[in-house]
Amino acid sequence: MFELLRRHPVTLILVLVLHGVLFVALLINVSLVPSSSTQAAVEIAVRDDVEVIDAVAVDAETFDRIEHEREVVEQERIAEALRQEEEQRRAEERARQEEERRRLAEQQRREAEERARQEAIEAAERARREAEAEAARIAEERARAEAEREAAEQARREAERLERERREREEAERQAREEAERRAREERERREREEAERRAEQERELEAQRMREQMEAERQRMAEAAARREAARQQAELESAIDQWRSQVQSVVQRRWRQPAEMDSSDRAIVLVRVNETGRIIHYDIESCAGGSRFCESVQQTMERLSSLPQPPDADAVRGGIRIRFEPD
Repeated sequence: MFELLRRHPVTLILVLVLHGVLFVALLINVSLVPSSSTQAAVEIAVRDDVEVIDAVAVDAETFDRIEHEREVVEQERIAEALRQEEEQRRAEERARQEEERRRLAEQQRREAEERARQEAIEAAERARREAEAEAARIAEERARAEAEREAAEQARREAERLERERREREEAERQAREEAERRAREERERREREEAERRAEQERELEAQRMREQMEAERQRMAEAAARREAARQQAELESAIDQWRSQVQSVVQRRWRQPAEMDSSDRAIVLVRVNETGRIIHYDIESCAGGSRFCESVQQTMERLSSLPQPPDADAVRGGIRIRFEPD
């Protein structure tokens, strides 16, 4: 009920105003009735065409009760009206919702039909395009097959022409080859004869050349043998001269060496000496010295005193230097 009153405030105000007016009117009627005739009945005469209303005067408590019952009845009537109005509104709302659902269902049906129609149109369009594409593909394949057939026929005719030309060319080449072979054979026979004559002449010349070469080789062999003998003799003389020179160098160094008083028989020293072509000492290096300090110092002092050695017999033979030994007598 309160929900209905909240939803219809205007109606509630009108009802309250109406009840207020009725309540004021009742109060006015009660105030106009004399107190002595509170429980008497009064008859009011009116015109014949006007409805006669019997009015009965009541006390305040009865009036309040009646007024309360009237208010209750009025409130129940208003509540019933509000309930009926709410039911009507709900019915209208249900009808509106039903209509909305029906409209939505109809719209969905129309949209589904439109989609189905569009899909059917698109499917038909796709089928048409596919059919056109298939027809174009078939036409293209037919055209390609026709072109391939024509190309194959053209290739066959070209192959036959090339084969005829090849056979003609081979025949011409065969004839030319036979003619060339005949000419070559004649030329070869002529050349063979000339070659035989030339070989015979060359053999005669070669034989004479071989005789001359043998004589020259024998002469050269004898000259080389003489040269080898002379070189061996000169090498032997050079080696002998070098050996003598080495002995002279060793003697010179031995005479210039001032041997210390205290030496051991195992003392040894080797000095590498480089000289120029005149025997002048360019450089010396004590390669090893196994002995006491006095022994090594005497070797060092001897080499410092020496400035030259006997002139070598050949500068190239002593280019690598000469090794001089220092050892006790």
